[in-house]
Amino acid sequence: MKYGRYGWSHLFMSWGLGIVFLWIGFDMLRHPESWIGFLPQRIPFDLSRETALQINGIMDAALGALLILRWWQKIVAIIAAGHLIGVVAYNGIDAVLIRDIGLLGTAIALLLWPTKYRKRRFSRIFTRSSRSSDEGDTE
Repeated sequence: MKYGRYGWSHLFMSWGLGIVFLWIGFDMLRHPESWIGFLPQRIPFDLSRETALQINGIMDAALGALLILRWWQKIVAIIAAGHLIGVVAYNGIDAVLIRDIGLLGTAIALLLWPTKYRKRRFSRIFTRSSRSSDEGDTE
């Protein structure tokens, strides 16, 4: 998918957010004791906290991989933004979680990123305006 003159920006945002999600997902699976404190005491569907952490780690790693591969960008961005909104809403904003606001902004930017750009050339714009002014002079 081409993103016009902002293709590199989109690529870096997608890869950057993807690397963060992939890294956190793998870290949750490798070091669950470091992450278990971020989960609420009561998990829906009567899941244990350890199981919920494993599911979250797998989901984060999958989101990261999909963002890096740039597959289903809009759907993945919606899921990532929703996940980050949930994290911020539950944990609140403090010195550690303030980074999630930046990640949330990146996910929303990817979600709202236009997929098509019209290329306007300066010469076309300049030519149109000069033609209309020329036509006005002849009347």
